[in-house]
Amino acid sequence: MSLHSSTKQLLFRAAIAGSCLLPSLLLINYTWAKSVPQAQIDDHILSFKNPQQRAAAIDYLATVGQPAVPALIKALQDRDPQVRAAAATTLGKIGPAASAAAIALMRAIGDKDANVRSQVVQAIAKIGKKAYVPYFITALNSSRKWERYSAVHALRAIGKDAAAAVPALIRVLEDKDMWMRVNAASALGYIGTPSAPALPSLVKSLQDPEPTVRNTAAYALSIIGLNLQQDLNQLSTLELDRAIFHFQRALKLLQTPSLQFTPEAVTALRDPLMVLQKERLRRFQS
Repeated sequence: MSLHSSTKQLLFRAAIAGSCLLPSLLLINYTWAKSVPQAQIDDHILSFKNPQQRAAAIDYLATVGQPAVPALIKALQDRDPQVRAAAATTLGKIGPAASAAAIALMRAIGDKDANVRSQVVQAIAKIGKKAYVPYFITALNSSRKWERYSAVHALRAIGKDAAAAVPALIRVLEDKDMWMRVNAASALGYIGTPSAPALPSLVKSLQDPEPTVRNTAAYALSIIGLNLQQDLNQLSTLELDRAIFHFQRALKLLQTPSLQFTPEAVTALRDPLMVLQKERLRRFQS
């Protein structure tokens, strides 16, 4: 066993036993990071310009962590593409603690330099999807149509990690723009189980004047149903009852001839509904 592994195990056991050793170590590390002079952080960012010093500067600032983030955000706008790329690399190394850089990184994704764009994309992935959800929620209310479209598409791609966006997406289901309603329904489907609060609104969307919205809502309901089916053990009986109620209403609408849903759409919702009903019966009998 390596020394590093042994140390980790000792710290873990100490924490479980209620020892103050691990919190003390964390406090020492935090205090050290907070005590790093701003001038020292700035000097290392200047070292990004030097190819021989760049790697060491990146590693040092990644160790400093969160206190270095504001300066790194500023460095993302430097005239030198090497500085911008190194700043993005460092933010990626800092990881989730660099979440404050989320908006700056999103803006930098359109950088004119290919290497900067590449490092920005990698940093976005390393910081974690959840850090960007608030940014996209805000963008849903943008006056710029392309920003709103981009935001709803991004939330769809993030999936379950975009659970915090569910209330905002429910509101978008009432948007005047048909494609916003379509994409909001799709995003709710891809978020899955956390979209359960959206079931009443999605059922309402089954009667939307636009066929594309209706069909996307039906598809979203079926995906949420499949996700609930997979997460049965995590559902309370009340949550299960609510889901069954809304899916039963949805199934009735899907079978309404005037709404022109396909037999496949009916089957896609009926199957998970039957599983949920079976689980409800099992709980009742036990």
